[in-house]
Amino acid sequence: MAYYAGTLKMHKNPPAMRFLACSHACPSTFLADLVTAVLRTVATSFASVWRTQLGTDPWFCLSSSDVIDMAHAYNAHGYSATSHPQAGYDFVGPAAYDFERLYTNIPHVDLCNTISQLLAASLPAGTTGIRASTQDPHPDKPGDPHTHTANFVARVPGARVTSPSASTTHRFFLPHEFMAIFRSLIISIFIRFGPVSARQILGIPMGISPAPFIANLFLAWYGFKFLRQQATTPAAAHAILHRFRFSKRFLDDLSALNNPFLAQLLYTTSILEVSPAPHRVVLHGLYPPCLRLTAQRHHNPTELPFLDILLVSYTTADGKSRITTRLYDKRDQPAFARIRLSRFVAADSSVNEAAKRNILTGQFHRLRRIILDYDNFCLEMARLMRALLDCGYARKRLDDKYAELLAHFPHLYYRDRVALAAARTAYNTAGPPPAGAAHACSLACVAQVPRRMCGAPAPPRYVKLH
Repeated sequence: MAYYAGTLKMHKNPPAMRFLACSHACPSTFLADLVTAVLRTVATSFASVWRTQLGTDPWFCLSSSDVIDMAHAYNAHGYSATSHPQAGYDFVGPAAYDFERLYTNIPHVDLCNTISQLLAASLPAGTTGIRASTQDPHPDKPGDPHTHTANFVARVPGARVTSPSASTTHRFFLPHEFMAIFRSLIISIFIRFGPVSARQILGIPMGISPAPFIANLFLAWYGFKFLRQQATTPAAAHAILHRFRFSKRFLDDLSALNNPFLAQLLYTTSILEVSPAPHRVVLHGLYPPCLRLTAQRHHNPTELPFLDILLVSYTTADGKSRITTRLYDKRDQPAFARIRLSRFVAADSSVNEAAKRNILTGQFHRLRRIILDYDNFCLEMARLMRALLDCGYARKRLDDKYAELLAHFPHLYYRDRVALAAARTAYNTAGPPPAGAAHACSLACVAQVPRRMCGAPAPPRYVKLH
């Protein structure tokens, strides 16, 4: 039986608690993992249905790369950064909303009906059911969990359970049969509070393995139904729905770029009149009112934190609105100023050597994927190198690895003319810099950043190599 645990959310003002249902080894764990495998496959199929029927990328995102794709698409559109009321165009900055108590506020009946509709819509053409395959743990590792995968099948056999090998089991489900399993999981969630056992009758607990997929798909279906209104509304409504195309949601965090209509259409009880009587046309809102959404504020109205990305809005010389991205780290907030945080394991720790060697490589690729602002990339790599040096990692090994990575991605450090000029300064030469000097000057900028920069962002600077 699961038990409750809590973590402190220090980035909230005031700080709050996040409650988790710890259910690593419960009677329902096997069933929950099986449902997770099926919902993961359904999510992939539903994303394809969304693109086919609506012509846009889904709002729900599975990683930060989806947000970067949205930023590129927005920049390519070329929106004006100035409102033009006469033409019916209003420009607004980025906006973000947070679903309060999302997991604990979802009614079970509404949840099951929504997932059932979404599952029916996600079945690919020519398929009638689902096959869930279970791989038993290796005999030499009996404590390992079972591995589950799922896919859609054209025909569900009469024998619902088959075993093609001693360690593999196939289970076949028609949509309504899977929904019976899903409902049994939802209504069988018991949590232990000391000597007391309680059954959750509203919502689902964070901590069970399918919880993220359940929340994501539940909200995705409402967004899908909202955008499907374009099929039954005139062109005037299409212009409004078009402003929702640059929206992304990750679980209970929703963001939107340049959308003046989002605040008016947050709930299914909201109605926006597009055309008055006698040919009255209205648009209905997005989400059930039981899921209260709260607008998120940032000290800079042109910036919007979303996941680990800071979306920054700016205006080009020709008056166009553009989005660039920087790294957003909650640990930089004042609430964490006096808390000692260790980002990486020490070099002399007993952690696997390969894992320690790959810290720089992994973080480099993470930063290059989510940061579009070249200056911010240089700064964050500087902070990364400084943190690793403080953890005892060898300077030369870090420099060599970073130079190797930059050789494969030369566009990620300063423009060639800046890098070459700095290289001349670093090497005290008046002529052309030696081979590899551009990499070396970037390394010098990164590796010798003072410790004070690790706490508060500041412009990166090139320094002389010694």
